[in-house]
Amino acid sequence: DARIQALRDHARRGEDIAWQRVYGFVEESHVRFKHAPHVRAGVECAACHGDVARMTVAERAVEHTMGFCIKCHREKQASNDCLVCHY
Repeated sequence: DARIQALRDHARRGEDIAWQRVYGFVEESHVRFKHAPHVRAGVECAACHGDVARMTVAERAVEHTMGFCIKCHREKQASNDCLVCHY
């Protein structure tokens, strides 16, 4: 597959791939997000990103609002302290 070969070529050259961001937070939100604590807590990727394995092009499957995050934190009994997510 030519796409896989292109990824290998980037890796061999030590170049970053020019990804198009699908998810992110606007700077004014003052939100910091780290995947590591969510991975350690066993949160499945699909919970926040949808079924990416079945997508041919990555697209937003979930709107990451503060309400979405707070609901999940409550369900998982994770901290809802403001400073966990905001700086």
